[in-house]
Amino acid sequence: MRTATDTCGEIIQSLADVQLLGPKEVERVRLFRDQFPDKHPREVIAFLVEQGFVTRFQGDIALRGAAHQLVMPPYVLTDILGSGSMGQTAKAKSREDDSWYAIKAVPRKNILNLQSINDQVEKLKEIRHPRVSAMTHVGVHEDRVFLVWPFIEGGEKLEGIVLRQGYLAPRAAVQVAQQIASGLKEYHAHGLFHGLLKPNDILIGADRRVRILDFGVGFLLTCERGKSLLDTTTNSKAMNRGIDCASPESINDPLDRTTLSDQYSLGCILYFCLTGQYPFPDTNPVKKMLGHQFEEPTPIRDLMPDVPRKLEAVVARMLAKKPEDRYPNIDSVIQEFQRIMPEIGEATPPRPAARATTAPAPKPQAAPAPAARKSVALPARPAPKPPAAPKAIPSTNRAVTPSRLPAEKPARGQAKKGSLKARRTKVILLGMAGMAAGLVGGLVTWWLMRA
Repeated sequence: MRTATDTCGEIIQSLADVQLLGPKEVERVRLFRDQFPDKHPREVIAFLVEQGFVTRFQGDIALRGAAHQLVMPPYVLTDILGSGSMGQTAKAKSREDDSWYAIKAVPRKNILNLQSINDQVEKLKEIRHPRVSAMTHVGVHEDRVFLVWPFIEGGEKLEGIVLRQGYLAPRAAVQVAQQIASGLKEYHAHGLFHGLLKPNDILIGADRRVRILDFGVGFLLTCERGKSLLDTTTNSKAMNRGIDCASPESINDPLDRTTLSDQYSLGCILYFCLTGQYPFPDTNPVKKMLGHQFEEPTPIRDLMPDVPRKLEAVVARMLAKKPEDRYPNIDSVIQEFQRIMPEIGEATPPRPAARATTAPAPKPQAAPAPAARKSVALPARPAPKPPAAPKAIPSTNRAVTPSRLPAEKPARGQAKKGSLKARRTKVILLGMAGMAAGLVGGLVTWWLMRA
């Protein structure tokens, strides 16, 4: 029968095996256990944390008997930073250069394309820009692929800032977009793209500077069919989380991601900043995809009349359905921002929420939202326009009800709407056929492997 002593011994040994505990630390733990032989394994872990030998996160993993998962050579995981489209992101320290990194570990599908992806990562290393956190390493450890980026301390995601404040003033929104475009420019010049750009990939630092996160994910999403490093579930989750800012061409073909796709995504981010909602805010993902491909978003000025017309026109061109109808490159977008900036009212860039350093004060009587808006010089949100009153039906000697109105001839545009509806139906049917084909292919592959 296993005892608490046996379990403690196994946990300590597992931490020593991955070199999280050295000989001196192991001896300290032995003395502690000799003094308190009846301590539960969780109390022993608490002692390790108190002594600074391991972090709380590392201790919890060790208690689950998975200490081996804390090391992905040469990186040692120390904490969880958060969750995203590709799962959890961990904070890690390299044993080679003693620097901090952010790591995503996901189930792998195969390693056939590992070398070609690392070749792309080497290209990223040759380009350095203060606005971009680019992938530095892709590796395989046991049954997982791990993706590595430099760790950035502090800041707040752009998505959280906009959701908290409601929207950004036009000048503040353009200042954010300019910094994003500036970072993209250096990489686009070398044919490199983000591929999955969205507000949650934009970090606003305490210095109000913008940094683009997760640059390099696009390489994993555009691997040749059948050679993806990631399993199908991870690929699907990543694409679904980016659907609010996905370009029409990438929805039609997930491998079709280019620098012009990044421009479309940046247009979606700017639309989100100016209005507080995405171009196609429907909660149904299929309707979102159809919207990106076939529909026009609600004009920005219909939602926010204070947005300058020229800025609205710039965003509209960035959101063109056909890539050739957008700006030829991101540098042209930057030039447009610079051209219209003098016509946009003054506003400071958004500042992330300050972290509390003292005990929270009693809750004030007034709502805090207005104060947050004032700090970034945001204009008051305009009241929604009242719906237009329906036109009155001319009175006649006899009351006319809708059921007795004379039939009208089909309008000229109805044929076009019918064609659009047919195209939508075709897209849905093609999508369903693709899913069925993928399922059949998977079953055939499974059967051949068993054979």
